[in-house]
Order: sequence, then structure tokens, then C-alpha cells
Amino acid sequence: MTVTVHTAPLLCDGRQWRAEGWVRVTDGQVTDWGSGTPPADGEPRERHGALLPGLVDGCAHVTGYFNRMIDGDALAPHRACLALAAEAGVTVVLGVGGHTEPYAALAELAVPGDPLLLWTGPVLDGPPAATTATRLVRDTRSAHRAVAAVAADGARLVRTGPSLAPERLADVVAAAREHGMRVLHQPGLTGAVEAAKAGVHVVQDLPRCLLPAEPGASGASGARGAAAVVRAFADPAVRHTAAERLRALAGQGDTALVPLLHSWRRSALLDEAVAEPRLDRLVPMAPFHQYLLDMRGPGLVFGRKYAREHFGFEQLKGPARKEFDAGWAFLLEALATAHASGVPLVAGSDALGLALVPGYGLYDELAWWEQAGLPRRTVLAAATGGTLAALTGTWAPWASGLLALSGDPDALPGPAALPAACRVLVPTPRLNSPQEART
Repeated sequence: MTVTVHTAPLLCDGRQWRAEGWVRVTDGQVTDWGSGTPPADGEPRERHGALLPGLVDGCAHVTGYFNRMIDGDALAPHRACLALAAEAGVTVVLGVGGHTEPYAALAELAVPGDPLLLWTGPVLDGPPAATTATRLVRDTRSAHRAVAAVAADGARLVRTGPSLAPERLADVVAAAREHGMRVLHQPGLTGAVEAAKAGVHVVQDLPRCLLPAEPGASGASGARGAAAVVRAFADPAVRHTAAERLRALAGQGDTALVPLLHSWRRSALLDEAVAEPRLDRLVPMAPFHQYLLDMRGPGLVFGRKYAREHFGFEQLKGPARKEFDAGWAFLLEALATAHASGVPLVAGSDALGLALVPGYGLYDELAWWEQAGLPRRTVLAAATGGTLAALTGTWAPWASGLLALSGDPDALPGPAALPAACRVLVPTPRLNSPQEART
């Protein structure tokens, strides 16, 4: 039996921070913890700067593809996603949307050091489908059938899409409840407030949550690109309506929010997407990133038309850029208001998305939370125990594993410095399935 007691001047249990904490690890599992002086039992001790649960990416896409014939492992790009997340110190990843088979295979073939992989399976949605990995829900019967199918495939949550009508979403929530599953919804035809009233547990995309659906459009942002959506919040009338929707969402109890602000910004600003420092590491997983790499330097001038036609980037200049900056400032204020109003925040990267690096993209998202005024310790508590609790419906210290930081987290220049300062002491233990949790 191998026992080590880890101590630190700061300890976060996923909810709150304590001074002078300790965690006993026995044969690779947390067996005891507390604050103050640990029991004097002669066990080996290691001193760290801080101890906290593992980081959780609550909205990711463990995917990838080849731009050539597959030679060898078809899941190599997917494995690269998980490897980057592990390198960044992320211990739990929720894959949203997508076909079940790759996720199930990756989970079955997991190797030591991999993050714990959870998934939703295909999106349950109405027509028109927003993604090819969709199971259509057109009535109560098909809602129950679709939920039963994703539950049987090992999904942890149910993911619903932007074309799902309110009455069908209510059917999905009722069916998910029968299987002990929570529902993650992308607002669209059914908005965030309406989804919360229907019993949805988590809504994603802060901008989508604050905008009403457009007639004939499948999403809250309609056919508009990311930049146009952000620019809309420069309008005082839009801000007023958005503030009312945010107050209504906060009044719906414990419905959590995945903001995904960094994802929206990356999809709006070509210059920042091209400047992503780890852009080259995305090419093996999503080869189209090579086009963005080729735009660096003088290539950016010639690549803007291609980026507009194929990636939807606007060229923001003059008044348009001022509108974007004003809209962005409002979204940061809205995030701070959501937190202050008691809306639980779920950390998610939306990687592997456009110029979004698995693992590291989560820290980019958390940096915007801090830019909005949330304190570092609040952000880390939300990105560890808070996110896992919102996704699973239960809270337990160290359910996402145990991390050690080499120093005081408040002394770091920003969340981007966390990967170099953290070390996984205990990986995430297996979580009970929703069905097991009910028995």
C-alpha cells in the first residue's frame, strides 16, 4: 500500500477555498482530506502551492478527420484531441454532439493519463437539422425513443438542438428524467428561458441565450455570423431585451450556463484566429487550419476573401469594429451579471472548433471570465467541482481527480499559465452512469 499526504497553503474542494489543506492519497485514490494540520501518522508528505480538483471541459468536440485516405488508426485525430486536453491538465471532457461510436471506442480503449471522457451522443433536434449527427424528434414517441437510444449507447447527458420546438423539448426532458439523465440545450426555436422552464439543466452559448429566435431561422443567431451577433449587442434596445432575458433566466432556479465566449470571439475575429499560438497543433486533427497558418504575415491580406467565403469571417473596420467592441463589452458585463445573479457557470471550450485548441482553449475561455471581473478562485472552483456538478447533478470533492499547483494561483499572470504550473496527482475515478446513480 502506497500512501502520500499532500499539503498546501490553499485547498479548493470544488466549492470553496480553505487555508492550509491536506489530501491523503492511498494507492492512487483520495481517501481522506481536510484543512488544518493533517493527522500525525508518519506518512510521506509532499508540499504544493495549492490543491484543487481536476479541471472539467464541459463542452468540447472530440473529433477530427484526415485529408487523405486513412492509413492505420481512424481515431488518431480524436486521440490527439484527448492528448492535448491531458497535456493542459484537463481531467474530464464532455463531448457534445457527434456520433456515439467514436466516443464509445475511445472510452473503451482509454490509456492511463487520458481524461475521463463523457459524451452526449447525437443531437436530438427537429428539422432542419443543424448537424449530420442528429436524431429527429417530431412527437412524444420519437422523443422517448431517441432518449432511450442515447442512454443505451452510454451517453452521460442528452443534447438538444436549435430547431427543437418547446413542446418537443419538454418531451425530451420528461424522457431524460426517466433515465436519470440531464439535458444540455442549444437555444434557438426554444430560447434559454423557455428551456429552463421546461426543466433543462444546462443551456449553452451566452449570446444565443440573450437573443430571441428569428422567424424561419434554426438558431438564436439565425443566419448571421458570429461577428454580426456580437455587434447586435451594441444596440441599446437589444441590450435592454437581453438584460430582461438574463433576469428571467436567473429566476429559473439552478439552470446552468455554458458561456462559450472565447469560441464566439474566435469565430468573429480572423486576426485572432490566425494568431493562435498553437494553431499548428490543430492541423493533424482538422487540416483546414493549414489555411489559417498560411494567412500569417502578408498572406492575411490575400486570405480574407477565402476566410469570408469559407469560414464566415467579416472584415471589421471603423464603425463595425467599434460596434463589435461595444457588443463584446456588454457580453462580459452579462457574464458578470449572470454570476452575481446566482446562475451556475459551466466551463467549456467548444474545441475542437475554429482555432480552438483542446485543453488550452478552456483556459482561454476562463481568461474572459476573469476579464469580466470574476476572481481567480471563483473561476477555478466553477471550472472544477462546479462544472462537474452541473453536468452530473451531484457534487463530491475530488470527483474530477486531484491537481496540484506549484504556487499560489492568484500569483499567476493569467489562466494561460495554469498548464505549466499544474500536475495531476490523482486522475478522475470512474463516474457512475445516470442509471447506476439511481440504484
